Amino acid sequence: MKDKLKELLDSIQRTAGQAGDTAADAAYGVSRKASQLLSTAKLNIRVCELKADINNAFQELGEMLYATHTGTPTASDELLQKMAQIDALKAQLSELSAHLGREGAVVCPVCEAVAQPGDAFCRECGSSLPPSPADFCS
Repeated sequence: MKDKLKELLDSIQRTAGQAGDTAADAAYGVSRKASQLLSTAKLNIRVCELKADINNAFQELGEMLYATHTGTPTASDELLQKMAQIDALKAQLSELSAHLGREGAVVCPVCEAVAQPGDAFCRECGSSLPPSPADFCS
């Protein structure tokens, strides 16, 4: 009877150890995925900031050109500097978009399939999709 009890306790101990290992592996996977999602979210925020900076620079350029039209000319150097600033911002935006690997696309957080525009659910696994980065920075 003691041998059977000992075997049962050993079996329970092994099962508990395996369950602990499985839980640790799952926690590691979730942690890694959360880190990836955070990194992507930070890049998407930077994309939104760059788009806003580009829009502001275009507005300033337009005001400079309109001032010229109304009789308060803007120096050519200033106009060229503003255009160079816009070019630099657009280059940064292009680089970030390439780094993200997609232009405004949404990737499923479960299976990593690229969603089609307007999809609310993944076509591969059926999971709910996050909003498109374009929804945040129009």
